Amino acid sequence: MKHFSRLFCAALASLLLILDCGAQNIIYVSNKARESGDGSIHKPFGSLKEALKKCEGAQGSTTIYLRGGVHYISEPIVVTPAMGNERHSLTISSFPGEKAIISGGTALKTDWREHKGGIMKTKISGVSQIDMLFGDGGMLLTMARFPNYDLKAIRFHGTSADATSPERVKGWKNPEGGFLHAMHKEDWGDFHYRITGKDSDGNLKLEGGWQNNRPMGIHKDNRMVENIFEELDSPGEWYFDKTSSTLYYYPLVGEDPELTYFETASLKNLVTIKGTKESPVRNVTFEGISFRHAARTFMEEYEPLLRSDWTIYRGGAIFLEGTEDCHIKNCDITDVGGNGVFFSKFNSWNN
Repeated sequence: MKHFSRLFCAALASLLLILDCGAQNIIYVSNKARESGDGSIHKPFGSLKEALKKCEGAQGSTTIYLRGGVHYISEPIVVTPAMGNERHSLTISSFPGEKAIISGGTALKTDWREHKGGIMKTKISGVSQIDMLFGDGGMLLTMARFPNYDLKAIRFHGTSADATSPERVKGWKNPEGGFLHAMHKEDWGDFHYRITGKDSDGNLKLEGGWQNNRPMGIHKDNRMVENIFEELDSPGEWYFDKTSSTLYYYPLVGEDPELTYFETASLKNLVTIKGTKESPVRNVTFEGISFRHAARTFMEEYEPLLRSDWTIYRGGAIFLEGTEDCHIKNCDITDVGGNGVFFSKFNSWNN
């Protein structure tokens, strides 16, 4: 009976919404638009943020069409109960026949110079940290690491007991800011640490390891380190020295970095749909959109799960909290450094 009542209420709400305001509003957004646009097909808005403001307090239904191409965002897109509720449904979709991409990436201005050993370098301005680097076509490039990237390797694309050997560590001038990734002692689950320095004996100083709820030590063989300058030794690898704002890059075979478009992921979260249990966001759909380039989150705060082997990071490229009847349809999420979709606290009838 409770299930029937829930379906009946949902159907009634939809009927009332249609009767209340049957006209459908259509808003257009283009990454080529000028700021003076009005949201029409001939004068589209230049950003999804502008379009969403037009939906606050609206009634009936609204479809926002994103024209094809990459829509870069400098802050997360936020959908609130004022935009999607029992009196207003909202659909955000790629324009028919086109593919819209929502990206948390930032383009890098480069001026490459030779360093040594085939490595190039460039000063970077406007970016304080580079945690992921993408080349032409959005290809994810490899942070300087040991062992080198192996596509066929199952764990971390390559592991080695030598990754943290004192002999190797002594050869690193300053490993602070590097990362250690290691499997659990029993080879299930994984741990991640930030390297804060080293001692005179070649032992790493570490912080982290909170990504697993059963700490028993790390595997003696299945270890990998990255973001170490001395390990920049393979085509496609890179290293960012944040103290000097210098990006070092070992070009791919035949690649001219001057002709390559580079970008980095700047945002951990691309879309937040957030209400409360008492006042949820309702009737919001994202459809046919690509989401890409959200920053890595493995060193963020994690929460232990009750009676579980795991901990979780409460966040994702798409984050939902306090929502009902919200949907993500025919979308793809690629090159993000953490959870793709995260449902937090109260959520109901979503898919």
